[in-house]
Amino acid sequence: MLRLVLKRNISIIQMAGYALAVLVGLVIVMTAVQFYGDAGSALSKSAAGGAGIELTGKRNIIISKPVSLRNTLSGTAPSFSDAEIEALRSQPWAGTVSGFKASDYGVWAGVELGGRTLSTALFFESVPDRLLDIPADDWSFDPEHPSVPIIISKDYLTLYNFGFAATGRMPAISERMLSQIPIVVTLSGNGHTATLPARIVGFSSWLNTIAVPETFMDWAHSRFGTSDGREQPSRLIIETSDPTDPAIEKYLAAEAYDVAGPGDGGMGRASRFVVILATVVSIVGVIITLLALGILVLSLYLLVQKNSRAISGLMLLGYSPGQITSCYFRMVAAINAGVTLAACGALLLLRRLWQEPMTEIDMPPVSPLAAIVTGVTVMLVVTAVNYGVIRRLVRRVWLGKC
Repeated sequence: MLRLVLKRNISIIQMAGYALAVLVGLVIVMTAVQFYGDAGSALSKSAAGGAGIELTGKRNIIISKPVSLRNTLSGTAPSFSDAEIEALRSQPWAGTVSGFKASDYGVWAGVELGGRTLSTALFFESVPDRLLDIPADDWSFDPEHPSVPIIISKDYLTLYNFGFAATGRMPAISERMLSQIPIVVTLSGNGHTATLPARIVGFSSWLNTIAVPETFMDWAHSRFGTSDGREQPSRLIIETSDPTDPAIEKYLAAEAYDVAGPGDGGMGRASRFVVILATVVSIVGVIITLLALGILVLSLYLLVQKNSRAISGLMLLGYSPGQITSCYFRMVAAINAGVTLAACGALLLLRRLWQEPMTEIDMPPVSPLAAIVTGVTVMLVVTAVNYGVIRRLVRRVWLGKC
């Protein structure tokens, strides 16, 4: 009897309008969250290809100082002082700040290509091993059985294939081929010379250098190094979890630092644009959801007003305000549950619009779990607000009866 009495004067049109408005707002919010996750994952993906070398989780920024006339005349590269490094570490957006270790000994490398010997002077640099996602077995050095693992920039291979090889009648080389070609490196300095086998274990699109493990760099410096090993680094790697922070670009521009690698402006601006776009779209969805909530509150107010006599009569018959509140709340909760399920279905359909194109360019979208959790959380909050409103309106009738 309770349900039959309270169902009177319920406007199906008002309830349908509320459900539709909440559905539209919720779908917009969930779609914005999903798109931000997919686009953010694609923009933050900084794979180096080849051996699968990439940054570990956080985004890194590589910075250096511009070369001045003083550096040219003195024959030294511009370097960072301890005070400048500490100033970088003190920035709220900066995590660990690490320096490149450069070889201070002679490096000469040679390979056999098509019956011809190709040799050149090289340089080595090392970065902290934790910045490279590469198996330890491939990125280690044992002085007892020396073989030097090397990572080179993809740009170097491109310059060879489309520059030197094309004009010098040398064979073009793929990444796979170069990884299989035996290389011999000769190290010299401090009155010592040694010839060691080497192998290329990967190619990097963000690390613009010829990188070797830190263990090898320390070993080689102790035998062939010509300095005391206390030189200030000429390039730094700054680990940051949010490379789109505008404060980063402002600080580096104010200090006149040159930026290379993933922290370069284009990627950061693109990521920032995605954040702004997703935020604006989410705000629009939240506004629509709040307007829908206002529609429901108004509808519930009118419904309780129309049924005030019936509610008073039910209370006189012994029904408590909690029982009457539960009856109305179950109706609203059922509507909210249906809206949530419909929004999840709509999200899975809408994400297909960009899922296939992103997969085709090797940028697979992320799981929709975060967007679904966001939608469920929003609807739980909306449902809690609904319960509070219904309880308050029913209690007003109860107090009026008393």
